[in-house]
Amino acid sequence: MSAPAVPATTTLLQHEELLIRADRTAVMATLARGMAHDLRGPLQTLTLMVDPHADVFGGPEGARLMGAVSTAVQHLTDTITRFSQVYAPIDSEPAPLIAEEILHYVSDLQRYQRGLAAAELSIRLTSGLPPMRGVESHLRHILLSLIVNAKQALHGRSDGQITLGADHAGPEIRLSVEDNGPGMSPETMSRAFEPFFTTREGGMGIGLTVARWLTERMGGRLVLEPARYGGLNAVVVLPEWRRGG
Repeated sequence: MSAPAVPATTTLLQHEELLIRADRTAVMATLARGMAHDLRGPLQTLTLMVDPHADVFGGPEGARLMGAVSTAVQHLTDTITRFSQVYAPIDSEPAPLIAEEILHYVSDLQRYQRGLAAAELSIRLTSGLPPMRGVESHLRHILLSLIVNAKQALHGRSDGQITLGADHAGPEIRLSVEDNGPGMSPETMSRAFEPFFTTREGGMGIGLTVARWLTERMGGRLVLEPARYGGLNAVVVLPEWRRGG
């Protein structure tokens, strides 16, 4: 069946907005189905807590079950938090952000990420960078998410390296998270931002999706490209801050 005709009074911008809303509705439906599937396992684990016929804390299996319940709760918390960030309105006005300060902040914070591959992390900055326009909490989330991805890609390597970079390209600032892992095939790279697409066992497949949406909300873009020495380079491109916003 052909699509309904657009009324002559509808402007191009209104038509574009209708298409965007339709696309968002389809994405939200996909996310909702995937989220329901992803939460089923943890919820089944948690039902043991309220089963009057199950001695959940007794016997030699008690400690193991307590660990499973703790993992399930954390999984639920992470899933719901990420899902709520997909279309949540920006809660802060864009502000001028200093690349050096942001990169050093996330470099310090990433040390507390547990259960991930150890990697040598360095920072490479172009001098004299102007401020960029963005929301600090969003940018921290994006960069930490990209660092998590990089560490996961370096699993099993003893020579893992991650480089955080910042440079100036015309009216834009490029922040990069570069690793020396195995990289991505062209096919994987083309699908990396699809909701729930993942090549990692146990992965949720929404980290890059959320990171891209948050970047676009700030007027920027997130791109993936091969790293210089193998691996992957994830680049957050944000506009330079202009006086008056």
